[in-house]
Amino acid sequence: MNYYDYTYDVAVFGGGPSGLAAAITAARQGRRVILLEKNGYLGGNLATGLPPLSVLDEHGNQCIAGFCQEVLERLESDGHCYGTRVCPKHNSVSNLHADYLKILAIEMCQEAKVDILLHCETREVRVVNGAVEKVMLYGKCNEIGITAKVYIDCTGDGDVAYLAGCSYEKGQPGTGVLQPPTVMFTLENVDNTKLFDYIETHPEEVKFSKTIDQKPGYDAAYFKASPNHIFVGMTVLFKKLQEEGKLPVNRESMICINGLNPGQVYINSTRLLNVDATDIRDLTRAELEGQTQIPKLIEVFRRYVPGFENCWLSAICPNLGVRETRRFAGIRRIVAEEATAGLVPDDSIALSGYKMDIHNGMNCTTVFQTIDKPFGVPYGCLVSRERSNLMFAGRCASTDARVIGSTRVMSVCMAMGQAAGVGAALAAEHNIAPGDVDVQQIRGILREQGAILSREQ
Repeated sequence: MNYYDYTYDVAVFGGGPSGLAAAITAARQGRRVILLEKNGYLGGNLATGLPPLSVLDEHGNQCIAGFCQEVLERLESDGHCYGTRVCPKHNSVSNLHADYLKILAIEMCQEAKVDILLHCETREVRVVNGAVEKVMLYGKCNEIGITAKVYIDCTGDGDVAYLAGCSYEKGQPGTGVLQPPTVMFTLENVDNTKLFDYIETHPEEVKFSKTIDQKPGYDAAYFKASPNHIFVGMTVLFKKLQEEGKLPVNRESMICINGLNPGQVYINSTRLLNVDATDIRDLTRAELEGQTQIPKLIEVFRRYVPGFENCWLSAICPNLGVRETRRFAGIRRIVAEEATAGLVPDDSIALSGYKMDIHNGMNCTTVFQTIDKPFGVPYGCLVSRERSNLMFAGRCASTDARVIGSTRVMSVCMAMGQAAGVGAALAAEHNIAPGDVDVQQIRGILREQGAILSREQ
């Protein structure tokens, strides 16, 4: 077995939306940074066809900028993103090309001089006197030791924080039920015009249950006006097919994300119940069930959904899309009452304006609750309460079970990652713990980088 030992100022684990933002931002602050990723590509869920949601808030005001906006603008300038568009359901959507995002992620890391190591997963975290001393990883019969001043866990599941012995929560209160994951897949040769002509004469297909908030205007005219959209619908059809025993998934509607190639759509419609993606047995079952649901769904689409009669499968996402697992104890924790009240504390390092979007892991229902005003994400939600040099960003950050329904979307994850990168860089520069960094200094740097930290901005 080969053994490699590396020392850095900042080590970032996980190359998804939050990890990319954290690593690139810390490196731009002059720190030596390594980014470690389990897959053979960067981007995480950004590279699946899922678009960033809620760059704009409920009222159409921009609440996410900074690193996220830079990514979208660079893709758009090369013709690989449709930009950001107001959406009556998701506040805003920013459709992009999944594979060009992977390429851009590499380019941005190389420009910032971030070192990258792929195909490796965390195996052991050594803790001494309440601080992470070293993280051991394993990949392809290689063992890798990483020593850093600051460690940032952006793995989604919080693998580093978990192995470091940090406290965490999982699932909804009282039940522990986790939101269900999804296997994304790509279809080609879809006739959107035919689909939206049908929706124009059957508007009931985009009406939802009482637990799902939605503004007027989410209709055929909206979908026809621009290719920049996510179509969620066929609720009447899905209910009918469920009653007849012809629907292979337990869900209320199909989710169809328009791609950038003609006739291309990304489908977010598999549903995998009773899954804990931190359990290797559940994770395996979900991957297998999700992939085998795909041909059954395609057959349903071809037979019953206008515009899909001649569609064909072109790709299955190589990774399960996980909505929720562990949330770790930070020196601060956001709770639902703060979010729904739109509180923006003085130590906020990001805003979240997305709805509380909670898919039930036991059945087909979803809660989609509007947040009228964006709320602030305090810096302390990114700083471990128990390990002095450990941070986290993304869906493993410190929130309650309802708030993660808003903060788990990729635009907010990028904003959190950018703030973690600034905080970690300052901590490494001054040889102090991330929790001892002046939050107002972090906020000042984030503003210089174009981040939005208040509704007044």
